[in-house]
Amino acid sequence: MMLLFLMCIENVEDRTKLEEIYVKYHRTMYFIALDILRDPHSAQDAVQTAILKVVKYLDRINDIDCNKTKHLIVTIIKSTSIDLYRQKKKETNLHSDLVDEITDFQASNIEDLVIKTSEVHELLRKLIEINSDYADILTLKFYHDFNDKEIAQLLNISHENARVRLFRAKAALKKIIGSERSKDLEYKGMCENEGSY
Repeated sequence: MMLLFLMCIENVEDRTKLEEIYVKYHRTMYFIALDILRDPHSAQDAVQTAILKVVKYLDRINDIDCNKTKHLIVTIIKSTSIDLYRQKKKETNLHSDLVDEITDFQASNIEDLVIKTSEVHELLRKLIEINSDYADILTLKFYHDFNDKEIAQLLNISHENARVRLFRAKAALKKIIGSERSKDLEYKGMCENEGSY
């Protein structure tokens, strides 16, 4: 199947880049999809669909081995797998407890989804504290420099929904940063008071 994808790409450089991405990340993509979908065949379908989505963003990928690329690939496969899960859920009317499993997966693996780098370590630490959907959308917007329309397309949501999620994500992040600052000031005040005794 990968050969078919590669044959569709006329630019040799892009073809090579996609092949390298596939070789490096296909196992990671498969295991993320399998964890969400719980079905090997569906996980393979999700990987193939995600690779098709990656083709749209090849021009944004400069270094295949960097954390930024890994995060983009993980975000694409996660979004694709969740979309596939929702589609299958509509078709088979699965029970709501499976949705809870996906939510638990998102919350428990947020650290895996937000790749830490030294220059954005503090921001990523804050993103871990908020909803994984918000962390993903903030990372796409400010780390990968995607515009709202591209985010909507990547996450398979409406443009307005992307804007609303971005607004809510910023508000959640501000709230976390604000509460931490107040805790720091409170702690600082306690330390100053201890010294005056």
